[in-house]
Amino acid sequence: MASKQHAHLLSLVRSMIPPLSPKLHKGQAGRIGVLGGSGDYSGAPYFSSMGAMRFGADLAHVICEPGAGAVIKTYSPDLIVHGILDESKSMEDIKTELKGILARLHVLIVGPGLGRSEHMQNCAKVAFELARENDQMGVVVDADGLWLVQNEPQVVMDWPGVPRIILTPNVMEFKRLCEKLQIDASSSPETLCPKLASALGNVTIIQKGSTDIISNGLKIPPALRPEGSDEKQGGQGDILESDTEGGLKRVGGQGDILSGSTGVLMAWGSEWVRGTYKHVGHPPPTDKGIAENIPLLAAYGASTFNRTVSKRGFEKRGRSMVTGDLVDLVGPVYEELFGEPGQQEGKGKL
Repeated sequence: MASKQHAHLLSLVRSMIPPLSPKLHKGQAGRIGVLGGSGDYSGAPYFSSMGAMRFGADLAHVICEPGAGAVIKTYSPDLIVHGILDESKSMEDIKTELKGILARLHVLIVGPGLGRSEHMQNCAKVAFELARENDQMGVVVDADGLWLVQNEPQVVMDWPGVPRIILTPNVMEFKRLCEKLQIDASSSPETLCPKLASALGNVTIIQKGSTDIISNGLKIPPALRPEGSDEKQGGQGDILESDTEGGLKRVGGQGDILSGSTGVLMAWGSEWVRGTYKHVGHPPPTDKGIAENIPLLAAYGASTFNRTVSKRGFEKRGRSMVTGDLVDLVGPVYEELFGEPGQQEGKGKL
């Protein structure tokens, strides 16, 4: 990504971030939910939700299987853990409980530690149904949430307007999604992301790789491009490329940090557009091109952030780097990329 375009996009991402103000109450700066945590996987939902908290969310909920919930509660008292995805319950009872929890959230992250059992996949399907009914909720999909999308693409299709959905597939997950939608995965990488995003109803996709490619299959509006930019086009809509240098070691859990930060940025951007922060001197954007493309901006900001976290973690730990090291670096890297030294910290939130 040309430096001018990169700087412009990061400035727009920074504009989504709410100021620190005593006039904001707890919850207004991000209520994030993570639906995952099956019997075998308790680490992934922790990394996603704690990554969101360290990034700046006010509240993080983990919605999981009871056994995983008991374990996750021992990791941190900062997380609100709902062990409601109990296989002994009827799906209708789970749906009722889920509906109450989702009503409290800005963004739901589906997939970290979800697993591929029929029960957990069905729980995720119900969560998608409820999120679709809530016209203000954003959704981030990763890991085995993408397995559900691969098998049943309709869960993310035909949402009203430009979908408030971001998919974060790795190389193999992206390839399987292309095959499901009958898209030739051997085509130029710059054409694949917009083609897949378009086929899925214009969801936003972060195609993770040596360079992250981001698209919703639509043309990128002028507001997201600086004058004279030479952004690339992928045939079916423009693409954004995130090529910030990352670390040289890939560890399980880095994608969970990405999903958490993506969720927070989408929550902040969505609330900014709704005018939630107007009373603290942060009015909503007047440009429709910005207001309608919060998922694209959230995806680009989170991609840049995650690649930088990986780089800093590798600089510090080298081959011994693990995801726990990255959680500890979320705060410092946030300040490096998005810090606002002029903001009031004052008395905090009520």
